[in-house]
Amino acid sequence: MSRRLAPVLLCVLACQSGSQVEETGSTGGTGSEATTAVNTGETGETSVTGVTSVASVASTPTTGAGCPAPLADCDGACVDLEHDPGHCGDCGVVCGDGLTCVEGVCGVVCGVGGTVCGEQCVDPNSDPAHCGGCDHACADGVACVVGACVPECGADETVCGEECVALARDEANCGGCDLACAADQPCVFGRCVDTAVHHLLIGGQSLSVGYGSQVVSVEQPFENVMFNTGVRAGADGLTGFIPLVETADGGLGETIASGLANHVAGQARMLGGQHTILASAHGVSGQPYSVLKKGTASFAAGMAQVAAGTTIAATQGETHALRAVAIIHGESDHVANNLGYANDLLAWQADYETDATAITGQVHPVVMFLCQMSSFTAYNAATSPIPRAQLEAARARPDRIFVVGPKYFLPYVDGVHLSGDGERWLGEFYAKAYRRVLLDGMRWRPLAPAIITREGAVITIGFEVPAPPLVFDELAVSNPGNFGFEFSDSSGAPPAITEVMLLDATTVRVTLASPPAAANRRIRYAYTGVPGQPGGPMTGARGNLRDSDPTPSLHGYPLANWAVHFDEPVP
Repeated sequence: MSRRLAPVLLCVLACQSGSQVEETGSTGGTGSEATTAVNTGETGETSVTGVTSVASVASTPTTGAGCPAPLADCDGACVDLEHDPGHCGDCGVVCGDGLTCVEGVCGVVCGVGGTVCGEQCVDPNSDPAHCGGCDHACADGVACVVGACVPECGADETVCGEECVALARDEANCGGCDLACAADQPCVFGRCVDTAVHHLLIGGQSLSVGYGSQVVSVEQPFENVMFNTGVRAGADGLTGFIPLVETADGGLGETIASGLANHVAGQARMLGGQHTILASAHGVSGQPYSVLKKGTASFAAGMAQVAAGTTIAATQGETHALRAVAIIHGESDHVANNLGYANDLLAWQADYETDATAITGQVHPVVMFLCQMSSFTAYNAATSPIPRAQLEAARARPDRIFVVGPKYFLPYVDGVHLSGDGERWLGEFYAKAYRRVLLDGMRWRPLAPAIITREGAVITIGFEVPAPPLVFDELAVSNPGNFGFEFSDSSGAPPAITEVMLLDATTVRVTLASPPAAANRRIRYAYTGVPGQPGGPMTGARGNLRDSDPTPSLHGYPLANWAVHFDEPVP
């Protein structure tokens, strides 16, 4: 009988044969112990007949007490030190949980597509902790896709490398990935702003030129300038820049220029920078849009100021651009019941940008900041279409037109015009929006409704809040009833409001006496006033809702943002 001898059997035979191992090739012996080992050739098979022969076993190298290579003897057991996890590299060296013995070293063996990182197998194509390679971790919430960290970016963001960036305002990626602005240049609307003289035009009617206000800004604490002809610069004799200081001219006094420019410059200095504003007003008291638009003397004066600013700056070796137009307007168009006022504002902004760009050659857009008219009751009206039209224009061009806020909380001198402090205070509100848009490169959004829902008799209004939480303030503004909220529908007798409360930091809940059944349901705020009453915080169309903005004022004015006048549909 012939068969292949297993290694274990060979070991047993070798141990049993004792001294017979040395008697290679001899014959003899007695009984059954006599065998003969014969190599059968290429098959490697051995037949055993007659006398035992272990020559083939003895010629195999051994380690330890007779274990064939590559096995080693560990306490009487033949083990493979190269692959045995209980004796890895040496007897008694045990690999830990999850480890395998590979070439005498405890380690990790990964399948196809896996990579060893430390003591674990990872897939570098999808593991966010080892994306593309060991220890290359993606940011929190960022997925690893085909070996690269791919963040889920917002609507106004783009992936640059492995980060979401806003190309419209990112100084390191301005307008495109890796397109960096020079030091101290902000990225605004995807362009690096290299302007040294930032021109601000102030337009509108009497409030834009400081009618009825007392001068309160009598020095220039920063580098802001005006033309040599003053804040109300006119169109002629514009030959140089002088420090921006308010002056009186008959019934005209403080404008928003100093409040705006000095607040922006002060904020820039706090951050270690500088921002020089050239401010010039070109409004005309008591005039509607039709007398101020492109093609009029007022608009031409504004463009003359832009041209002069460019020329004077160039002679001083400085760059100049018209950055913004601040509009304070609406009363005359209220009187005229101009229902197309929103479209007029859109055309006004576009004309300023088109004509100014042709003069300066600038690549920067010209944005428009405006405040809502809040004095319509002084014109013997309970409501007005103008505040709503101002909101509509801003919503139609959210990248160019920005409503700063209402004016009902400010101090008036006659129910229409602001005091000197009121003008400077309003200027600081314009400054907050200016900084947000033209320095930070982000959109300014006033305190206004964002989403309105209704369940039965309960209306819930979620607000866009610049600085939560919301507050009902009855000290700065007297409560006209229901904190200024009202409900209307087509029934002629809508259910009354029974409660108005703050639901959380950004939400107001209005409860009605019963679920409304009629159509054309509207929720309104600071919308209706008493005809004939002067505008202002105690008498005009107003409300008590504000946020908690802690922005410091140069003059101690509280700069919390007040909710805009609004009239919104209810589902």
